[in-house]
Amino acid sequence: MARSSNVYLLRPELETRFGYSQAVRAGDLLFIAGSVSWNADGQPIDIGDMAAQIRNCYADIEKTLKHHGLGFEHLVKETIYTRDMSALVRHAATRLEVFAHSAAPASTWIEIDSLVAPELLLEIEAVA
Repeated sequence: MARSSNVYLLRPELETRFGYSQAVRAGDLLFIAGSVSWNADGQPIDIGDMAAQIRNCYADIEKTLKHHGLGFEHLVKETIYTRDMSALVRHAATRLEVFAHSAAPASTWIEIDSLVAPELLLEIEAVA
């Protein structure tokens, strides 16, 4: 099946293997799939380092936004799934670095038991 121009693949081989798209545009909205701290092969990176994993997630979100001519100022909603809420709270300032020049979006933080790989500490999905 051909991909629509409304679909964006950041890591095409990985996304095809798992059956998802990094982002899908629907009208004026851009829905960004959960971003995690992994490399192009789907291997977790910066294992055990919450601050680095936060930065890695937002780096992928930023690439996706830029592909669509957008920036963090266009984010309206994010959901953060974490395996360690206390660590996420301790590193909230790292997250706020992303929004230094724009208002933070409406956000929900949820602690969960697991993600796609046990080394991953969080996953961030967003809407712009």
